[in-house]
Amino acid sequence: MHESPAASLPPTDAAAPSVRDPAAPLPLTPHEPMIVLGSRCLRQEFNALVARQPQRDETPSTKDVHQMRIATRRLRVALRLFGHMLPPRQAKQLEHELRWLARALGGVRDLDVHTESFHDYLEALPPEQGQQFGDYELHLRRTRTAARQELAAVFGSERYAQFTAMFADVLDGAPSAAAVRRWRSFRISDGAAEFLKRSRKRVFRLGRRIGTDAGPRDLHRLRIRAKRLRYELEFFLEVYPDLAQAAAATKAIQDLLGTYQDSCMATERLADYTRALRRLRQKGVAPQPALGQWVTRQAQQGQVARLAFPLEWERFVHELKNASLDGR
Repeated sequence: MHESPAASLPPTDAAAPSVRDPAAPLPLTPHEPMIVLGSRCLRQEFNALVARQPQRDETPSTKDVHQMRIATRRLRVALRLFGHMLPPRQAKQLEHELRWLARALGGVRDLDVHTESFHDYLEALPPEQGQQFGDYELHLRRTRTAARQELAAVFGSERYAQFTAMFADVLDGAPSAAAVRRWRSFRISDGAAEFLKRSRKRVFRLGRRIGTDAGPRDLHRLRIRAKRLRYELEFFLEVYPDLAQAAAATKAIQDLLGTYQDSCMATERLADYTRALRRLRQKGVAPQPALGQWVTRQAQQGQVARLAFPLEWERFVHELKNASLDGR
Protein backbone atom coordinates (compact mmCIF):
# COMPACT_ATOMS: atom_id res chain seq x y z
CA MET A 1 0.00 0.00 0.00
CA HIS A 2 1.40 3.36 -0.93
CA GLU A 3 2.17 5.87 1.78
CA SER A 4 -0.54 8.42 2.55
CA PRO A 5 0.59 12.05 2.32
CA ALA A 6 -0.84 12.46 5.82
CA ALA A 7 1.22 9.68 7.35
CA SER A 8 4.29 11.84 7.96
CA LEU A 9 2.48 14.76 9.55
CA PRO A 10 1.93 15.13 13.31
CA PRO A 11 -1.79 15.26 14.10
CA THR A 12 -1.61 18.50 15.99
CA ASP A 13 -0.04 20.55 13.20
CA ALA A 14 -2.19 22.87 11.12
CA ALA A 15 -2.04 20.43 8.19
CA ALA A 16 -3.85 17.64 10.02
CA PRO A 17 -4.17 14.20 8.42
CA SER A 18 -7.21 13.89 6.21
CA VAL A 19 -8.32 11.89 3.23
CA ARG A 20 -9.14 13.56 -0.07
CA ASP A 21 -12.65 13.06 -1.37
CA PRO A 22 -12.79 12.07 -5.02
CA ALA A 23 -13.37 15.09 -7.22
CA ALA A 24 -17.08 15.67 -7.74
CA PRO A 25 -18.22 12.22 -6.48
CA LEU A 26 -21.22 10.93 -8.39
CA PRO A 27 -24.49 10.26 -6.55
CA LEU A 28 -24.77 6.64 -5.47
CA THR A 29 -27.53 4.27 -6.51
CA PRO A 30 -28.83 1.13 -4.76
CA HIS A 31 -27.22 -1.10 -7.39
CA GLU A 32 -23.64 0.01 -6.79
CA PRO A 33 -21.23 -2.01 -4.62
CA MET A 34 -21.66 -1.51 -0.90
CA ILE A 35 -17.92 -0.93 -0.52
CA VAL A 36 -18.25 2.35 -2.39
CA LEU A 37 -20.73 3.70 0.16
CA GLY A 38 -18.66 2.28 3.00
CA SER A 39 -15.48 3.99 1.86
CA ARG A 40 -17.32 7.28 1.43
CA CYS A 41 -18.86 7.12 4.92
CA LEU A 42 -15.57 6.22 6.58
CA ARG A 43 -13.80 9.04 4.74
CA GLN A 44 -16.41 11.63 5.72
CA GLU A 45 -16.37 10.70 9.41
CA PHE A 46 -12.59 10.50 9.58
CA ASN A 47 -12.28 13.95 8.06
CA ALA A 48 -14.89 15.26 10.53
CA LEU A 49 -12.73 13.97 13.37
CA VAL A 50 -9.41 15.44 12.27
CA ALA A 51 -11.03 18.74 11.27
CA ARG A 52 -11.89 19.31 14.94
CA GLN A 53 -8.74 17.98 16.60
CA PRO A 54 -6.77 20.58 18.58
CA GLN A 55 -3.64 22.18 17.22
CA ARG A 56 -0.35 21.54 18.95
CA ASP A 57 -0.31 22.75 22.60
CA GLU A 58 -3.97 23.80 22.29
CA THR A 59 -6.73 22.77 24.69
CA PRO A 60 -9.80 21.46 22.83
CA SER A 61 -12.93 23.59 23.12
CA THR A 62 -16.25 22.28 24.40
CA LYS A 63 -17.70 22.34 20.89
CA ASP A 64 -14.71 20.55 19.41
CA VAL A 65 -14.86 17.83 22.04
CA HIS A 66 -18.54 17.32 21.29
CA GLN A 67 -18.00 17.11 17.53
CA MET A 68 -14.99 14.81 17.84
CA ARG A 69 -16.93 12.51 20.12
CA ILE A 70 -19.76 12.31 17.58
CA ALA A 71 -17.31 11.63 14.75
CA THR A 72 -15.60 8.93 16.80
CA ARG A 73 -18.92 7.26 17.57
CA ARG A 74 -19.96 7.38 13.93
CA LEU A 75 -16.60 5.96 12.86
CA ARG A 76 -17.04 3.06 15.26
CA VAL A 77 -20.48 2.30 13.83
CA ALA A 78 -19.16 2.62 10.29
CA LEU A 79 -16.39 0.15 11.08
CA ARG A 80 -18.96 -2.31 12.40
CA LEU A 81 -20.80 -2.05 9.10
CA PHE A 82 -17.96 -1.81 6.63
CA GLY A 83 -14.90 -3.08 8.51
CA HIS A 84 -15.11 -6.55 6.91
CA MET A 85 -14.44 -4.83 3.57
CA LEU A 86 -11.11 -3.46 4.86
CA PRO A 87 -7.87 -5.38 5.45
CA PRO A 88 -8.68 -7.45 8.60
CA ARG A 89 -5.58 -6.57 10.61
CA GLN A 90 -5.95 -2.83 10.05
CA ALA A 91 -9.70 -2.90 10.69
CA LYS A 92 -9.22 -4.63 14.03
CA GLN A 93 -6.49 -2.23 15.10
CA LEU A 94 -8.51 0.82 14.05
CA GLU A 95 -11.48 -0.41 16.06
CA HIS A 96 -9.24 -0.85 19.11
CA GLU A 97 -7.78 2.65 18.78
CA LEU A 98 -11.21 4.22 18.28
CA ARG A 99 -12.38 2.60 21.51
CA TRP A 100 -9.40 4.16 23.29
CA LEU A 101 -10.12 7.58 21.78
CA ALA A 102 -13.84 7.33 22.57
CA ARG A 103 -13.09 6.75 26.26
CA ALA A 104 -10.80 9.78 26.38
CA LEU A 105 -13.36 12.04 24.69
CA GLY A 106 -16.30 10.61 26.61
CA GLY A 107 -14.97 11.51 30.03
CA VAL A 108 -14.42 15.14 29.04
CA ARG A 109 -17.74 15.44 27.21
CA ASP A 110 -19.66 14.03 30.18
CA LEU A 111 -18.04 16.63 32.41
CA ASP A 112 -18.98 19.38 29.95
CA VAL A 113 -22.63 18.26 29.89
CA HIS A 114 -22.71 18.10 33.67
CA THR A 115 -21.18 21.56 33.97
CA GLU A 116 -23.63 23.09 31.50
CA SER A 117 -26.53 21.60 33.45
CA PHE A 118 -25.06 22.94 36.68
CA HIS A 119 -24.69 26.46 35.30
CA ASP A 120 -28.26 26.40 33.96
CA TYR A 121 -29.43 25.46 37.44
CA LEU A 122 -27.37 28.23 39.05
CA GLU A 123 -28.80 30.87 36.72
CA ALA A 124 -32.31 29.97 37.84
CA LEU A 125 -31.46 30.48 41.52
CA PRO A 126 -31.49 33.70 43.51
CA PRO A 127 -27.91 35.03 43.90
CA GLU A 128 -27.80 34.29 47.64
CA GLN A 129 -28.60 30.61 46.99
CA GLY A 130 -26.19 30.35 44.10
CA GLN A 131 -23.33 31.43 46.35
CA GLN A 132 -23.76 28.22 48.33
CA PHE A 133 -22.42 26.25 45.38
CA GLY A 134 -19.11 28.08 45.19
CA ASP A 135 -17.05 25.13 46.43
CA TYR A 136 -18.65 22.71 44.02
CA GLU A 137 -18.17 25.13 41.13
CA LEU A 138 -14.48 25.35 41.98
CA HIS A 139 -14.29 21.57 42.20
CA LEU A 140 -15.87 21.23 38.75
CA ARG A 141 -13.55 23.82 37.23
CA ARG A 142 -10.46 22.05 38.54
CA THR A 143 -11.74 18.64 37.44
CA ARG A 144 -12.52 19.89 33.93
CA THR A 145 -9.14 21.59 33.60
CA ALA A 146 -7.32 18.41 34.55
CA ALA A 147 -9.46 16.31 32.19
CA ARG A 148 -8.84 18.68 29.29
CA GLN A 149 -5.10 18.64 29.89
CA GLU A 150 -5.17 14.85 29.78
CA LEU A 151 -7.17 14.96 26.55
CA ALA A 152 -4.73 17.42 25.00
CA ALA A 153 -1.95 14.96 25.85
CA VAL A 154 -3.88 12.22 24.03
CA PHE A 155 -4.05 14.27 20.84
CA GLY A 156 -0.39 15.17 21.12
CA SER A 157 0.68 11.57 21.65
CA GLU A 158 2.57 9.33 19.25
CA ARG A 159 -0.23 6.80 19.58
CA TYR A 160 -2.77 9.24 18.16
CA ALA A 161 -0.38 10.25 15.37
CA GLN A 162 0.02 6.60 14.37
CA PHE A 163 -3.73 6.03 14.54
CA THR A 164 -4.58 8.92 12.20
CA ALA A 165 -1.74 8.03 9.84
CA MET A 166 -2.96 4.44 9.62
CA PHE A 167 -6.56 5.48 9.06
CA ALA A 168 -5.55 7.96 6.35
CA ASP A 169 -3.42 5.31 4.69
CA VAL A 170 -6.25 2.75 4.70
CA LEU A 171 -8.73 5.22 3.22
CA ASP A 172 -6.50 7.03 0.76
CA GLY A 173 -7.65 5.97 -2.69
CA ALA A 174 -10.29 3.62 -1.31
CA PRO A 175 -12.02 1.71 -2.59
CA SER A 176 -9.42 0.26 -4.92
CA ALA A 177 -10.46 -1.24 -8.22
CA ALA A 178 -9.54 -4.68 -6.88
CA ALA A 179 -11.72 -4.19 -3.79
CA VAL A 180 -14.66 -3.05 -5.90
CA ARG A 181 -14.33 -6.17 -8.06
CA ARG A 182 -14.16 -8.35 -4.96
CA TRP A 183 -17.29 -6.82 -3.44
CA ARG A 184 -19.26 -5.89 -6.55
CA SER A 185 -21.90 -8.57 -5.96
CA PHE A 186 -22.76 -7.11 -2.52
CA ARG A 187 -24.75 -4.05 -3.49
CA ILE A 188 -25.89 -1.09 -1.42
CA SER A 189 -29.44 -2.45 -1.59
CA ASP A 190 -28.19 -5.74 -0.12
CA GLY A 191 -26.42 -3.90 2.69
CA ALA A 192 -29.46 -1.79 3.54
CA ALA A 193 -31.71 -4.86 3.72
CA GLU A 194 -29.25 -6.84 5.83
CA PHE A 195 -27.80 -4.24 8.19
CA LEU A 196 -30.80 -2.01 8.85
CA LYS A 197 -33.27 -4.83 9.44
CA ARG A 198 -30.85 -6.55 11.79
CA SER A 199 -30.23 -3.39 13.80
CA ARG A 200 -33.94 -2.56 13.98
CA LYS A 201 -34.65 -6.06 15.27
CA ARG A 202 -32.04 -5.67 18.01
CA VAL A 203 -33.47 -2.33 19.14
CA PHE A 204 -37.05 -3.67 19.13
CA ARG A 205 -35.99 -6.72 21.12
CA LEU A 206 -34.30 -4.60 23.78
CA GLY A 207 -37.14 -2.08 23.92
CA ARG A 208 -39.79 -4.74 24.46
CA ARG A 209 -37.96 -5.79 27.62
CA ILE A 210 -38.13 -2.32 29.12
CA GLY A 211 -40.74 -2.34 31.86
CA THR A 212 -41.55 0.05 34.68
CA ASP A 213 -38.86 -1.58 36.80
CA ALA A 214 -36.09 -1.26 34.20
CA GLY A 215 -32.96 0.33 35.63
CA PRO A 216 -30.47 2.83 34.20
CA ARG A 217 -28.26 0.07 32.80
CA ASP A 218 -31.09 -1.38 30.69
CA LEU A 219 -32.10 2.03 29.38
CA HIS A 220 -28.49 2.93 28.63
CA ARG A 221 -28.05 -0.27 26.64
CA LEU A 222 -31.16 0.56 24.63
CA ARG A 223 -29.87 4.08 24.03
CA ILE A 224 -26.59 2.75 22.65
CA ARG A 225 -28.41 0.41 20.28
CA ALA A 226 -30.77 3.17 19.15
CA LYS A 227 -27.82 5.47 18.50
CA ARG A 228 -26.13 2.85 16.34
CA LEU A 229 -29.32 2.35 14.36
CA ARG A 230 -29.67 6.10 13.86
CA TYR A 231 -26.16 6.42 12.47
CA GLU A 232 -26.69 3.44 10.18
CA LEU A 233 -29.89 4.99 8.85
CA GLU A 234 -28.06 8.26 8.26
CA PHE A 235 -25.28 6.47 6.36
CA PHE A 236 -27.87 5.25 3.86
CA LEU A 237 -29.69 8.59 3.49
CA GLU A 238 -27.70 9.57 0.42
CA VAL A 239 -29.15 6.58 -1.43
CA TYR A 240 -32.51 6.35 0.38
CA PRO A 241 -33.70 9.87 1.36
CA ASP A 242 -37.03 8.42 2.52
CA LEU A 243 -35.22 7.04 5.59
CA ALA A 244 -34.94 10.57 7.01
CA GLN A 245 -38.16 10.24 9.02
CA ALA A 246 -37.05 6.94 10.53
CA ALA A 247 -33.69 8.49 11.44
CA ALA A 248 -35.45 11.44 13.10
CA ALA A 249 -37.66 9.10 15.15
CA THR A 250 -34.60 7.13 16.23
CA LYS A 251 -32.85 10.34 17.26
CA ALA A 252 -35.89 11.35 19.33
CA ILE A 253 -35.85 8.14 21.37
CA GLN A 254 -32.06 8.40 21.69
CA ASP A 255 -32.27 11.98 22.97
CA LEU A 256 -34.95 11.10 25.52
CA LEU A 257 -32.88 8.24 26.85
CA GLY A 258 -29.88 10.57 26.83
CA THR A 259 -31.69 13.01 29.10
CA TYR A 260 -32.41 10.19 31.50
CA GLN A 261 -28.81 8.99 31.37
CA ASP A 262 -27.47 12.51 32.00
CA SER A 263 -29.63 12.83 35.12
CA CYS A 264 -28.41 9.46 36.41
CA MET A 265 -24.77 10.39 35.82
CA ALA A 266 -25.23 13.79 37.46
CA THR A 267 -26.82 12.19 40.52
CA GLU A 268 -23.97 9.69 40.74
CA ARG A 269 -21.34 12.41 40.36
CA LEU A 270 -22.95 14.50 43.08
CA ALA A 271 -23.17 11.46 45.36
CA ASP A 272 -19.44 10.86 44.92
CA TYR A 273 -18.70 14.49 45.76
CA THR A 274 -20.94 14.37 48.83
CA ARG A 275 -19.23 11.22 50.09
CA ALA A 276 -15.87 12.94 49.66
CA LEU A 277 -17.13 15.88 51.74
CA ARG A 278 -18.22 13.53 54.51
CA ARG A 279 -14.73 12.09 54.65
CA LEU A 280 -13.33 15.63 54.94
CA ARG A 281 -15.61 16.76 57.76
CA GLN A 282 -13.02 15.76 60.32
CA LYS A 283 -10.68 18.23 58.61
CA GLY A 284 -13.10 21.08 59.10
CA VAL A 285 -14.84 21.02 55.72
CA ALA A 286 -18.51 21.88 56.18
CA PRO A 287 -21.28 19.96 54.38
CA GLN A 288 -23.17 21.68 51.57
CA PRO A 289 -26.93 21.20 52.02
CA ALA A 290 -27.66 23.10 48.82
CA LEU A 291 -26.29 20.17 46.83
CA GLY A 292 -29.21 18.09 48.00
CA GLN A 293 -31.58 20.44 46.19
CA TRP A 294 -29.76 19.87 42.92
CA VAL A 295 -29.72 16.10 43.45
CA THR A 296 -33.50 16.26 43.82
CA ARG A 297 -33.76 18.40 40.68
CA GLN A 298 -31.68 15.92 38.68
CA ALA A 299 -33.76 13.01 39.91
CA GLN A 300 -36.95 14.81 38.90
CA GLN A 301 -35.65 15.48 35.39
CA GLY A 302 -34.75 11.83 35.03
CA GLN A 303 -38.18 10.77 36.22
CA VAL A 304 -39.88 13.06 33.69
CA ALA A 305 -37.85 11.48 30.88
CA ARG A 306 -38.57 8.01 32.23
CA LEU A 307 -42.32 8.64 32.30
CA ALA A 308 -42.23 9.98 28.73
CA PHE A 309 -40.52 6.86 27.43
CA PRO A 310 -43.57 4.59 26.75
CA LEU A 311 -45.28 7.11 24.48
CA GLU A 312 -42.07 8.03 22.66
CA TRP A 313 -41.31 4.34 22.23
CA GLU A 314 -44.70 3.74 20.60
CA ARG A 315 -44.01 6.55 18.15
CA PHE A 316 -40.59 5.15 17.38
CA VAL A 317 -41.89 1.61 16.79
CA HIS A 318 -44.67 2.90 14.54
CA GLU A 319 -42.24 4.95 12.44
CA LEU A 320 -39.64 2.19 12.12
CA LYS A 321 -42.20 -0.47 11.24
CA ASN A 322 -43.46 1.75 8.43
CA ALA A 323 -39.96 2.48 7.14
CA SER A 324 -38.88 0.55 4.06
CA LEU A 325 -35.67 -1.21 5.04
CA ASP A 326 -35.61 -3.83 2.31
CA GLY A 327 -33.16 -1.93 0.10
CA ARG A 328 -35.59 -1.41 -2.79
